[in-house]
Amino acid sequence: MKKFLIAFISLPIIAVIVLFSLPKPQFEIEAARPHFWDYPKLSEAIYKTEIMADGKILIEIQHPILKGITPKMVSWWYRNLASGKATIEAKEYDYYHLFHLTEHGQTRVVGPATDGSEGMGVGALVYRQERFGPYLSKGTGRVESFSDNGFVVIPVMGPLSFGRIEHTFEAHPEGTLYRVKSILGSDAPIIGPLLTYYIRTKQFPPEVVQEWIRHQVEEVGSLPHLLPRIYKEN
Repeated sequence: MKKFLIAFISLPIIAVIVLFSLPKPQFEIEAARPHFWDYPKLSEAIYKTEIMADGKILIEIQHPILKGITPKMVSWWYRNLASGKATIEAKEYDYYHLFHLTEHGQTRVVGPATDGSEGMGVGALVYRQERFGPYLSKGTGRVESFSDNGFVVIPVMGPLSFGRIEHTFEAHPEGTLYRVKSILGSDAPIIGPLLTYYIRTKQFPPEVVQEWIRHQVEEVGSLPHLLPRIYKEN
């Protein structure tokens, strides 16, 4: 019994030591695509960050109004993001590369949707690699819900989940009001607080969170420049 208790207590500590010893993500980001359009400035969005009582990170963003775009169009974009291609100035580009011209690397559906839909549907497991300014980031998320009004992704690694990212699209007289609420941390039994500490200090310290917010405002801000034409062609 004593040996069992020692092992039971030691496992969380060992898990955190392993996590903190993991190297930072290493991969190549393709050369930047041409500068087809300008991004909105971070100051045009409304956002806040907060460390919650349980140590998790809360990030809320209200993007500038997506003028001339409906919620249904935004939903369609995400469903096809990992597989679609579009031609601009006689050259073909992945949708994901157009979504951020300088910081997006790769994305793909690595596990099919369980609702029978193609692309990013409910249950789909989606991998992505990108950078936020100087910080490389990669990860996998499982789509928990998906509709014309938004979707929810749960960041995962194996059997563990690391928070919840909720995108909502609301019709607006000028287009679409797009909000994102992210909670980063773990509810895992026993090791949850330690994993949350790892996420807050190793994966998403304040400087990375700030660059991630800037990145999100830029990528979503690209949609009025590219989505109306691509949606119409499809």
